[in-house]
Amino acid sequence: MDLRQLRYFVGAVQAGSLSRAADQLHVAQSALSYHLASLEAELDTQLVTRGRKGIVLTEAGSALYRHAETILRQLESAKQAAKTAVNLPSGRVSIGVPHTIGPILSYDLFRRVCTEHPRIVLHITDGNSSLLREQLLNGRIDLALLFEDQSARGLAVEPLLLEELFYVTADPDPSPIRIADAAQRPMIVPGPASASRRVAQEAFKRHGLNVTPIGEVETVCALRRAVASGTGNAIEPWSVLYDGEGKIALNYRRIADATLVRPVALCFSEVSQRSPAIEAIALTVKSLVRELVESGTWQGVSLIEPGRKPAHALAPQ
Repeated sequence: MDLRQLRYFVGAVQAGSLSRAADQLHVAQSALSYHLASLEAELDTQLVTRGRKGIVLTEAGSALYRHAETILRQLESAKQAAKTAVNLPSGRVSIGVPHTIGPILSYDLFRRVCTEHPRIVLHITDGNSSLLREQLLNGRIDLALLFEDQSARGLAVEPLLLEELFYVTADPDPSPIRIADAAQRPMIVPGPASASRRVAQEAFKRHGLNVTPIGEVETVCALRRAVASGTGNAIEPWSVLYDGEGKIALNYRRIADATLVRPVALCFSEVSQRSPAIEAIALTVKSLVRELVESGTWQGVSLIEPGRKPAHALAPQ
């Protein structure tokens, strides 16, 4: 097995067909087919199935693809690290940002990196925290914001802040709401793996409350529209409401008799090396988060100072 075989294999999978891959890789289709067949022969297993609509990965092919993609990314990172001076980082860096934090952080981060680190190509992807965690551990992204408060197996964790969860509603009443009253109203929740859902469920349980949601919505845009229409309410952080210009279209109410918070941390894989470019992005994220919080742009959060263990409480806003 060599790097050429892996490049051709990954290229074929990403293109979806051998003909498209041959065009994109600037190689004859016969040569691509030969190397793919040689790879299957060496591994003594079928990696793809071929059909009229292109190629489809087998189970063995899926396993190899995950590793091959990581190997090629690490190779590219190694090349960039060799070419990069410490004071002028360059190369591609991929960061994962949870759905609910994306509205307030992603655009400003992208704009700042373009200005301050023009030789870094920043890739921002969003998703739920469990998916981003898996991608980080598999080496498919370089760093991620996750809802963690301490180091876990395979993860290096740098706590950033505590984020309060509010009762989000179309109801214009701004006063705090009792958790029992919130539980009695139609509730829209994110998926089962969501950190905000877990925190809310634990709070309801502590108060002896049982909540049956009317539906599950993880897409921030759809959640906003559902709440604005009066279909239901939600327990979410303030960042979900941020529309990029500081305008809040929905109302949010503090929970009067319970404080619901979740930790947010900057996380890295323990087994992957941090290139100068990755370190530069990490510093930019931490600086930007602090500015957003201290300026009051990002509300309902409390910074965790470096070296201090998170205390799961927030001062009143």
